[in-house]
Amino acid sequence: MTHVSKKKIEELIKIKDLIKKYKVISIVDLTTLPSSNLQSIRNKLHDKIEFRVTKKSLIIRAIDEIKEKDLSKLKPYLENSIPALLFSNEDPFRLFRLIKDNKTNAPAKPGQLAPMDLTIKAGPTPFTPGPIIGELGAVGLQTSVEQGKIVIKKDKLIVKQNEVIKPEVASILAKLGVEPIEVRMSVLGIYDNGVIYEKSVLDISQEEYINSIKLAHSQALKLAEEIGYISKDNVESLLIKAYRNALALSKELKLEATAEAQQKESKPEEKKEIKEEIKEERKSEEAEESREMKEETKSEGGFVGYKKEVEEKAQKILQDLQDKKIHEQEKPKQKSMWD
Repeated sequence: MTHVSKKKIEELIKIKDLIKKYKVISIVDLTTLPSSNLQSIRNKLHDKIEFRVTKKSLIIRAIDEIKEKDLSKLKPYLENSIPALLFSNEDPFRLFRLIKDNKTNAPAKPGQLAPMDLTIKAGPTPFTPGPIIGELGAVGLQTSVEQGKIVIKKDKLIVKQNEVIKPEVASILAKLGVEPIEVRMSVLGIYDNGVIYEKSVLDISQEEYINSIKLAHSQALKLAEEIGYISKDNVESLLIKAYRNALALSKELKLEATAEAQQKESKPEEKKEIKEEIKEERKSEEAEESREMKEETKSEGGFVGYKKEVEEKAQKILQDLQDKKIHEQEKPKQKSMWD
């Protein structure tokens, strides 16, 4: 039976306890992250994330032995990496953003690609005259000695973006305290409630995401309007569209507009004439109805209790009511949203 040290057993128990305790578990790659930079990032995020740098074999064993959560899909991320475990209760997207935004700078190494144009600015250096003058000259820097210190006389672009950083350039950058390489933990995968989120899914621009939501909302409204699907967000625009389409159709078919519609479309001086015409027309119609009623009554021989004064009184009441009705109709109407 293979002997397992007490230290490894304790570490395995610790990993399993952390997996049970936290709902979000992430695998990160430390291959390009110096230990000093790792410590700096850990200090910044210690209140939100718990780190565990341990052996691959122990991570794999912990994943296999945990039954409460299926972390087996995280195992492929352990290959070809120097893995570390991150434990948190943060949302996976927020966790990824926290890790990505907490970066540090490191000195350039020979053979790395320059992330940007690297320029040495003119000015004093902390160096006293000596062999360093030759090293500075080897990368194209013009120097002089002033008050016992080496001074760089002119700005000098020593390596362009995406060019390979040569050993002599990397050495001078390090001696001048220039750290052009941004380093951060590389997130490989994040587990949350049975789902594995890869870097390609997590690494999205927040602004781009918000703009995508706005675009989707706009397109959904247009589609709903096109197919006539009614919701509280588009009912007003649908009614406006329907009203305009109805007007356009009536004009296309040369349909007669109602008196009220004509009033809306007429000029102020024409509206008064239309009102008078409507008033006279209604009076004429009602007078004709009254006359026909009288003739019908007479043709039937009248009715019991009929008197001339009763008829006149009834006609006066009818006229008063009609005048009141016309007066009410002449009152200006409140404009609706469709006017």
